[in-house]
Amino acid sequence: MTKADLPRNLAAARQIAAIATAFTLPFSTSGQAIAVSIFAVLALLTLDRARFNATLRTPAAWLPVALFALILIGVLWSMQPLSGAIKWVGPYAKLLLIPLVMATAFTPKQALQIAYGFIIACVFLLALSWASFLWPTGPWTWFKSPGVPFKDNAVQSGCFALCAFGLAIGAIRISAQDRRRAIAMIVLALLFFADIFLIYLSKTGMLMAAALLGLFLIHVGGWRRVLMIAVPALIVIAVALWASAPAQRRLAEMSSDINASQGAGNGVQETVSTAARLDFWSKAIGFVKQAPLLGHGTGSIKPLYQAMEATKPSPYGEATPDPHNQTLHVVLQVGLVGGLLLWAMWIAHARLFLGRDFASIIGQAIVLQNVIGSLFNSHISAVTQGMLYCLAVGLLGAVVRSTTTPPR
Repeated sequence: MTKADLPRNLAAARQIAAIATAFTLPFSTSGQAIAVSIFAVLALLTLDRARFNATLRTPAAWLPVALFALILIGVLWSMQPLSGAIKWVGPYAKLLLIPLVMATAFTPKQALQIAYGFIIACVFLLALSWASFLWPTGPWTWFKSPGVPFKDNAVQSGCFALCAFGLAIGAIRISAQDRRRAIAMIVLALLFFADIFLIYLSKTGMLMAAALLGLFLIHVGGWRRVLMIAVPALIVIAVALWASAPAQRRLAEMSSDINASQGAGNGVQETVSTAARLDFWSKAIGFVKQAPLLGHGTGSIKPLYQAMEATKPSPYGEATPDPHNQTLHVVLQVGLVGGLLLWAMWIAHARLFLGRDFASIIGQAIVLQNVIGSLFNSHISAVTQGMLYCLAVGLLGAVVRSTTTPPR
């Protein structure tokens, strides 16, 4: 290998690391961490400084950096000692990947290769999930939960909803040129979609799937096409919920949640997630009023809830380190200034993907899914959902900007 070959080889290694990161996202936290670390190093080694500087001047790139910087500075007024507060900065460090990935010169072909890595991993999980449903007495005792081989049902549902959306959009776009391939993609999309409602029902997963279905119908165009897709989709949901005993059990748990939140439940710990969220949110409003502008400092969420345990204990019986809402997760720590930065970031990313090209439409789905999920969970600071968002926004942003920005 000559010195001239080094940049090309580093770029090839960077692409392999990016594909490996996408592949490990749905099922391996440690694999994801290793792959993304290697990718980040290679991306820095191959960084075009002029492109990076130009990228940082866009709101879609500098707003995530600003939010991370505020979280980092927030340790200075934290309720916890500096050594304890600093570890709460880590979940937001992934925001720095957005400008880095966005400044990397990914071509549409390279982006598609990375997407294939993610879809292949999800197809593997889908096969295991369906196998456990069709063969319930099989060797599935190692699963994390029924129908969920790795991670949790919220992660799996989110990944499956995104795959179903991407495959369906792709099928519509190639249907005129390759009908057989389009049909195969639609069938696979339906299997992903049905799994969300059939195997292990997630409230957040259902809402995200419904939101992406709505976005898909917007992009289909024409009321006849909308009806042709919406009616079968609703039938799939109804049949899945009716045919699945696990789904019916989850629906019963959700009903118990609602009763518990209204004071009519039996107090069973496994079925109080809705009541717990209402408890977290109502307490959080009081915490925000105490320090509205800059919050209580990075890492202060659990101490705040611990202070309430003596008078208003959590339905789960212990203080939470997470209010299960991304806006509150930020505002409790760094105030309304942080909340404004968070929503400004989401808006900037939504504006980045206003086009009708394939990358922009998938970008719309990524942002919509994250915003919906963040209403009920802290999806930016979460390990998998946050990493998926940051990498996908960066990757798709790189593709979109390369097609709209004239070459230097």
